[in-house]
Amino acid sequence: MNKKIFFLTLISILFFPFALMLSNYIVLGTHLIHNYINGTDTPFKAEDNYIYVLVLFSTMILLYVFFLSRIIVNISSEIRYLSNLLRDIAKDQNYPDPVNTAELRYKDMKYLSESINILIDQLQYNQSKYEESEEFRKRYLDQLSHDIKTPLSIIKINLYYLKTKQNTEEAIQEINKNTDIIATLSDRIYHKNDLNADSIITYKKPINLEKCVSGIVEKWHNALNHKNITYWNKINSDTIWELDKVWFERLIDNILQNVLYHSEASQLTIESFTGDKQQQLVIRDNGIGFNPTKKLQQSDRKGLNIIHEVPKLLNLHLSIDSNGLGTNITLTYRKSPHFHPKQKT
Repeated sequence: MNKKIFFLTLISILFFPFALMLSNYIVLGTHLIHNYINGTDTPFKAEDNYIYVLVLFSTMILLYVFFLSRIIVNISSEIRYLSNLLRDIAKDQNYPDPVNTAELRYKDMKYLSESINILIDQLQYNQSKYEESEEFRKRYLDQLSHDIKTPLSIIKINLYYLKTKQNTEEAIQEINKNTDIIATLSDRIYHKNDLNADSIITYKKPINLEKCVSGIVEKWHNALNHKNITYWNKINSDTIWELDKVWFERLIDNILQNVLYHSEASQLTIESFTGDKQQQLVIRDNGIGFNPTKKLQQSDRKGLNIIHEVPKLLNLHLSIDSNGLGTNITLTYRKSPHFHPKQKT
């Protein structure tokens, strides 16, 4: 833009003497052509023709000023358009469409508009990420709230056993375990401004699947007895998965809670299967079943949402097969070729 301004200034300075000289030559040429056509030899006198030179020179100056004014008006119009666009961006979250650079005449304005388009794209992306993060925060905190209710319900059942003086020692142990679970879940409620999908960190380590699941089900022992649900554990004792134990416990707790409160089942079986490249954990009940797709669409089914989403964090494949004869929930773990467990926890 500076080069263009310098060039136009230089042209303007040189244009005035050029226009005056050109006006004289045009008047002289007109006089010579007149003599030639009429066959005369009238001498050219400048003092007799200065008025024509002045009129012609003034006309050139006016045309040149008009040309410059049009350029300035067009540049000013495009600057005003881009300025208004930036003001709209500043005061409104509904960002405008990108600038059509083809409609702009000047290269510098096109360059500026490309920068504005980059700004609009970045703001739209940031807005999208912010909305996604807010939705994730809401969903995640709802899930944690639901998870805290799970151990509370177990504590309530065990308080019943304490009140009736049945399985007192076992009830006290389960209450202590579930208060620890509530404390752990409370630690997982991150500060609102730091909570997003990228901040959910999983701490994976090799765990013995049979011991881990048995420990989880042990918390639910009195609750299962209270609902007259018979439990069978058919997990291979040497099955090792690399998982985040806290997240995995959340997952199994929510599966067991659904069995306890919604399935109307009388039998529950958890068993494992081992293949060449993958292992499966199947949780099976003989309850009334449900429609997984329909239930997931209901906003109040937080437990089922947790069952659906947590396996993604643990790199487990989830499959739910449910009908009137019961429900099979299958978690598939694909063994890494580089994974060689050295410890069992």
